[in-house]
Amino acid sequence: MEKQIDINPIPYLTWTWLKINKDSVTYDFSLEENNGTDQQIPDGVSVTSGKKVETRLHEPENSIGEEAVELITDATTGKIYTFEKGEAGDDTKPLIIRINVDSNCATHNIIHAKAGTNCNVIIVYEGGFSTPSTSSVITKIYAEENAQVHISKVQLCDNSVNQIDDTQIVCGDNAKVTFTQIELGGSHINNSFHATLEGYQSKFESDTAYICKDTQYIDMNQTVVHTGKKTNCNMKTDGTVKDNTTKTYRGTIDMRKGCCGSKGNEMETTLLLSPAAVVKAAPIILCGEEDISAEHGSTIGKLSKEMLFYMNSRGIDQKTAEAMLTRAKITACATNIPDETIRTEINEWLNKELAEE
Repeated sequence: MEKQIDINPIPYLTWTWLKINKDSVTYDFSLEENNGTDQQIPDGVSVTSGKKVETRLHEPENSIGEEAVELITDATTGKIYTFEKGEAGDDTKPLIIRINVDSNCATHNIIHAKAGTNCNVIIVYEGGFSTPSTSSVITKIYAEENAQVHISKVQLCDNSVNQIDDTQIVCGDNAKVTFTQIELGGSHINNSFHATLEGYQSKFESDTAYICKDTQYIDMNQTVVHTGKKTNCNMKTDGTVKDNTTKTYRGTIDMRKGCCGSKGNEMETTLLLSPAAVVKAAPIILCGEEDISAEHGSTIGKLSKEMLFYMNSRGIDQKTAEAMLTRAKITACATNIPDETIRTEINEWLNKELAEE
């Protein structure tokens, strides 16, 4: 079922000639269910099937678009991971889910952190297929009152995989969700998250790192909506773009009426290493409330002459310097992932891919 859809729409349209309002993809959406393998399940975590949980929190919104969500959710029964108070949350033993992409597949997982829980979740995408395949993933996170959730996503697929990945988050009173995302492999990547801070003093932090190389296409759509009072978000995206690639970044902080006393910050930084690469960015702040504080920014730059001179003076040539800085962005983000084995896998991927250049 090959179908063309619009994906990762910007929350509010800007000039069409900028070609940044959305992405359009054409894939075979004859998807098979693939909710991954539970490599490690901490004590106190129950695993059930389904697409909905009982909660007072609102249904989280998506950033990839309704048509994409329907195609993914229709192809899977879904999986629910419920963290119960007082039993889950051992930082040394996170929930680890591995998704091996060996066909056109759909994944729909729900992380339900009950009130007062402290939990870590790591999702690793890997593998590929002999012909181009599509991996479509939706992850919903419900963080109840006083819950602390850290979710990490690591994408290590080969260049045959087209990846669609949407993370949907909603936070209750005094809840905090931390999101770490590393994008390394794949061909055409659409990743997005939408976080709603509806609870009083709820918080959201994200740290995204990527390498866009060869002929890769990365399209990112990140949105945080503040509806609760005294909420706080901090979004950071850092990566390297090189060769004949295209990277698009959309980052939106939406301060809605009633979120007085809230704060938001977003920063996107791109190291540009090729004149043939295309880089687009749209950092946005929307203000519907007066008593708020929000900052945003996006920088695109190449290796400075000063930095290159410093490296050269220590016997490091330009190619090696670029590889070092590219690697540093990924490893800095990877330090947030609470599992040494997965951090080692990331380093091995970097050793292989950067050594081949």
